[in-house]
Amino acid sequence: MKNRKKILFFCCAVLLFSSHIVLAWETMDTDEIKSGMKGYGRTVFSGKQIESFDIEVLGVLKNWEARNDMILIKMTGGPLEKTGIIAGMSGSPVYINDKLVGAVSHGWSYSKDAIAGVTPIKAMMDVLEIDSRNRNSSHTGNDNVWSTSLNRQDPDIVARLESYGLLHEDEMFENTNSRQPFILDLVPIQTPLIVSGFDHQSLTRLSPLFGKIGRFSLHSSSGEDGEPADLTNFMPGSAVAVEIIRGDLSASAIGTVTYRDGNDILAFGHPIIQIGNTDLPMATAEVHTILASQDTSTKMASPGKIIGRITQDRRSAIAGKIGEYTRMIPCQAEIRGSLNVTYNFEVVHDRILTPLLMQMAIENALLATEKTVGDKSMSLELNIGITGREEPVRIENEYFDSGSSWFPIYNVIEPIAMLLNNEFKTAEIESIKLVANISEQNNIASIDNIRVSNKWVSPGDEVFLDIRLRPYTRDYTSIPVKIKIPDDVAPGSSIQVIVCDAMNSKMLEMATAPGHFSPSSFEQLIDHFEDGERNDNIIVKIRLNRKGLTYMGEDFPSLPNSFLSIMSLSNQSGVTPLWSEMVKQIPTDWLINGKQTITLFVNNES
Repeated sequence: MKNRKKILFFCCAVLLFSSHIVLAWETMDTDEIKSGMKGYGRTVFSGKQIESFDIEVLGVLKNWEARNDMILIKMTGGPLEKTGIIAGMSGSPVYINDKLVGAVSHGWSYSKDAIAGVTPIKAMMDVLEIDSRNRNSSHTGNDNVWSTSLNRQDPDIVARLESYGLLHEDEMFENTNSRQPFILDLVPIQTPLIVSGFDHQSLTRLSPLFGKIGRFSLHSSSGEDGEPADLTNFMPGSAVAVEIIRGDLSASAIGTVTYRDGNDILAFGHPIIQIGNTDLPMATAEVHTILASQDTSTKMASPGKIIGRITQDRRSAIAGKIGEYTRMIPCQAEIRGSLNVTYNFEVVHDRILTPLLMQMAIENALLATEKTVGDKSMSLELNIGITGREEPVRIENEYFDSGSSWFPIYNVIEPIAMLLNNEFKTAEIESIKLVANISEQNNIASIDNIRVSNKWVSPGDEVFLDIRLRPYTRDYTSIPVKIKIPDDVAPGSSIQVIVCDAMNSKMLEMATAPGHFSPSSFEQLIDHFEDGERNDNIIVKIRLNRKGLTYMGEDFPSLPNSFLSIMSLSNQSGVTPLWSEMVKQIPTDWLINGKQTITLFVNNES
């Protein structure tokens, strides 16, 4: 039995200490780290093979952020002398005396030396604790620059940084009693966003949330098919991918695993976006080559097998679980225009990321098949499947755009964002399908004038309107409309007849009945989208004051006088006077623009 224990101990020691192949069971705190200490790091420079590089500690920056320090190291070995810091190294574990001290996470652009900031492992471990407690992050801040007084740091560290040309004095700060504060342009190492199927213009319009992510085009495909992934060698130093879109369009953030304990992993040493609790697919990754650059060298990699999910995206690290999987939203964008193209892809289900990624995908589909400058008319049909609802949310409308912004896409993104972020219930989107019909024409018609058969009317009368339209570059056309005066209109009152487009109609309704735009239930929110005015309709409004009120988005006409008096004097919000509107929609072949108004007078006779 004793011999068996000796053999087992010997095998573990060989595995643990030979050739830097270490799963660090012990960690080292920043208080134990001194300038001049040497160690090594682990990362992938090519393929999936984990390689070592050497490190030397330059010093420890105290209170880099609240409660946390930053370890400064110089890296050598492998391709680092040629490339400097490499985007995609974020998360590369660093060891001293075979103890894990943290992850390579920060660096300088245009630095010829591979000098990096290391996020201490203690700060990263806190993210696993957050994940286990499922609590929200309470600290946010500016990652871009760090400033402090020179006399608050170890002079040796300051001297080393000055020798490498990595700090400069803050000229905007004047202090005659002490040395000038210095500024370190020490920022999170860029996370490569490896994409395929995307147009350059659509990538440049990404949300500022993606500002810290470098964007690199590389044809890649997810390796979901075939045998399950072999996770034996998925350990600290391995490349890891966080997929946010996959299919005909794909995008993955690439980084490095720092720590693994069973199925729990930590990576990156800084956030992707710092979104907090999240649910993103986690995959293995393969590094194809390193693109050397004077600015920032980059690992060109592609995702492999899906092996789990990322559950936390925090300031100090991302955390994930192997063997737990997330469901992505199946999406389809069918573009019918100069070319007929259908894109099938999946996006992550996230209240912040999903709308942004859908905008990125749809704009890309349009830019890849249609012109970007000049007149464009389009009809959009959007179907959103929601768990627990038999019928999908269906939104249809017509739009015109004369610029390169593709602004109508907002009308697709808005309902997705509002459904995911609504205050009434958690909405789980099952599918998204968009059909866009594009034509290179200006089919706008302006409302030029309206005429009525008579301006003095009686209750119950029929009045004929003649609406004159002016289509773009075409002759005027007239549309006759018959309207009926309400039977209960008050003698001696006036009636306003408004002929307008959908946008003006919405603005009028927001002014007179704002409660209609403040839904009080999930179904009201859906009705708000599905029942929206179409842009190719002429809208005729007959407006007059009525007895009643609007409360919490609902109209209550013909209320008893006693109840009306009580509610009118109510000390709560959400109660507004009721404007009676008779609305008539007249479909046309044009996108309607403009507004015209005429007033009718009711005879004094009963």
